[in-house]
Amino acid sequence: MHEEVVRSLKLNRDLGKMLKQGIELNKPIKIGWSRDGDPIPKKGEMGLAPALPDKGRVRILGDLGSMNAILCQGGSFSLEGSAGDFHAAWNNGGFHVIERKVGDHLGHGMIDGKIIARDGCGKFAGSSLNGGMLIVRGDAGSQLGAGMKGGTILVAGDVGDSIGTRMTGGRILVSGRCPKPGEGAKTITLTKEEIDTFNNSLDDDLLKISDDVICIVADKDTEIESLKPEKQTIGDWSEIKIVPESNKKRLVAGQTLDTIVVLGGDDIQSLDDSVESIGLNYPHIFELKKSIKDLSSIVTSKPNDSDFLMINQENIQKIHSEIPKAAGVVIDLSSMPAMSPQVLDGLLIAIRAISSRLIPILLRDGLGRVNNLHTFGKNHLIQGVIVDLMDSSGLHAASCLPKIGRSIIESKIDKSICPTFISVPWSVSSSDILIARGCGAAGVVSSGENEVKKNSVKIHSELRGWLEELGIDSVEKIARKHLRANSEQIAALSGIRLAGYDRALPMWFSQ
Repeated sequence: MHEEVVRSLKLNRDLGKMLKQGIELNKPIKIGWSRDGDPIPKKGEMGLAPALPDKGRVRILGDLGSMNAILCQGGSFSLEGSAGDFHAAWNNGGFHVIERKVGDHLGHGMIDGKIIARDGCGKFAGSSLNGGMLIVRGDAGSQLGAGMKGGTILVAGDVGDSIGTRMTGGRILVSGRCPKPGEGAKTITLTKEEIDTFNNSLDDDLLKISDDVICIVADKDTEIESLKPEKQTIGDWSEIKIVPESNKKRLVAGQTLDTIVVLGGDDIQSLDDSVESIGLNYPHIFELKKSIKDLSSIVTSKPNDSDFLMINQENIQKIHSEIPKAAGVVIDLSSMPAMSPQVLDGLLIAIRAISSRLIPILLRDGLGRVNNLHTFGKNHLIQGVIVDLMDSSGLHAASCLPKIGRSIIESKIDKSICPTFISVPWSVSSSDILIARGCGAAGVVSSGENEVKKNSVKIHSELRGWLEELGIDSVEKIARKHLRANSEQIAALSGIRLAGYDRALPMWFSQ
């Protein structure tokens, strides 16, 4: 594990304790100085102080990594140093000051509050801004305010190209050199009254905008919408069948059978701690709109203590109070902004800090991103990945099986530490679970329907019946040799042995 990750996890634990005391005593928390006031600057820490509460105040000295002070709920975060990407993202009423250079996506998705960067920032500052005010004293990079929907950005310096690209609301003020606005944005002139009103709202005698300030707003006449490709898939696994091995006897009825799957539980030696574990009675997780007692499922709100909480772009502003209630978290990468490895580490650290526990975290994305998912799974502290068949690639469901299997092998991911689940768009049967496991996955995810608990019991019972029929006592022992394709087309797409021919088609021999 990266040294910065370990340091960040440990520091967040200390911060959680100090914040409670600081709020009770109405004192700010100071990090980066000794008790005698000597500077001991931090270096590279990430994911610090997430979801800072209303009266929480933190002051840090150092050059930090990414995803610090995200999801701030009204507190204040002062950084005497520099910051990486996504600093103060999804701010909701907090007050942030950064004294030195900031990376990309400063204040991403902010809906309220104020952020002041006193030494400039990188690209995409104020991206997807919904409200609040972002002030940059110094130069800002390109794509400033990309996709913003509301709020105000003020730059007391020069800006890069494509400012305000595809913005639909809010305004950008520039007191410096400003290239032509990006697509979907235009320049307007503010009146003297508007300038005076804005200057009064700043409440800062040292910062005023002049009559020649450049104002960028959305151009409703040339607004260019970005439509994402439709998510789709073709077919299912109904033409893939399950057969016993030759000369394999059925099990004795009532014999002990192992259908349990455990997520998490791995020791983190550098932290002298372990990731909490979640046990599934069988390799299937329902995705539900509402939590059901005594059933581990994936929900987007109000999780119980056995549920996974799904985090996506739509609910991330609302879930800081619900993460501590969940047994684990699923991050839907398909709806989140693109993240570098360091940014992802910062988000993982922040989520665990909000939870105050080392909860299992899974990543989810479409089939077309399966290689990326497994790379993340191998290189980051996560406990599983979910590959969604319903994505923009529109590939046949049978073709996903070798694609996922090859990705598992090529990434050299440890399946016992980071298992793969396949999210399917149909009602799951016990045979679907066996097919997924036979091709290297740990299990399946599917949407819940009516009588979910009843269906869960039925699938589990059928799964045990299959194990007895196949003559194996554990789902761990299911393999590709137990699978047959009932048509030449499915055999060609999946690489599974063709029924009757009982071997893979010739084009798969070299694979």
